[in-house]
Amino acid sequence: MTDILDFPDFPFEFEQNNEQKAQDIVYDAWDSDSSAQRKRLAQKALELDPNCVDAYCILAAEYTSYKKKNEYYKKGIEVFRKKYGEKFFSENRGDFWEIFETRPFMRLSAGYGQLLWNNEKKDEAVQIYEELLQLNPNDNQGLRYTLINWFIDQNQLDKVTELLKEYQEGTAFMLFSDLLLSIKKQESDTKILKKYIKAKNANPYVVKYLLKENELPEYLPDYYGFGDENEAVTYCFGSMDVWLKDQDTIKKLKEISDE
Repeated sequence: MTDILDFPDFPFEFEQNNEQKAQDIVYDAWDSDSSAQRKRLAQKALELDPNCVDAYCILAAEYTSYKKKNEYYKKGIEVFRKKYGEKFFSENRGDFWEIFETRPFMRLSAGYGQLLWNNEKKDEAVQIYEELLQLNPNDNQGLRYTLINWFIDQNQLDKVTELLKEYQEGTAFMLFSDLLLSIKKQESDTKILKKYIKAKNANPYVVKYLLKENELPEYLPDYYGFGDENEAVTYCFGSMDVWLKDQDTIKKLKEISDE
């Protein structure tokens, strides 16, 4: 009987193709603490594989100018769509995130949508996020929490209602959005108070931040748990603007919080 240890030239290592090598370089870039190094490695990955979507994602994140960010986001999205084709999108709509290869595209598109919103291209941003939720209704990226604020900002209250119906969850994000919707629609005080109590029970810290009784920290927390103060901070970081946009809204919140 031959001992396996006597096998000559056992192929423990497999030769990588350029696509795999590029992806490994991307992993190294993510692990780097240096912005310059991350950019250098991302460019190196693209030299090996011009279709490496994650490399475009890194470059878009590292540059600060709108022009550069826009260039890399658009190029990465274009590369992915060309590589996989529209048939791939239609066939996998609803389960997109479950396919590992789609995740760089999903990350890139989410970043691009936020860039467009921040630069007053709001309709385009909304369209991107709506498509991402159609591709992945489970919303592993948490885009619904941003999109619902965008709908509120645009006064698209019917779409806010639709999103709340689609994602019926007891999180501060959705319950306080529901409360804000109720106030904006000028529903009865009884209904508003009921939603206020439900939202505050889900997270008792949010109201103090919205009313500026507590000051938000400079940076987002690294993590949060449902109902804890970190969740309140995370919610308020993304939602404070839509609450403060209409002073009558804050006035109503103050009024019901004093009851």
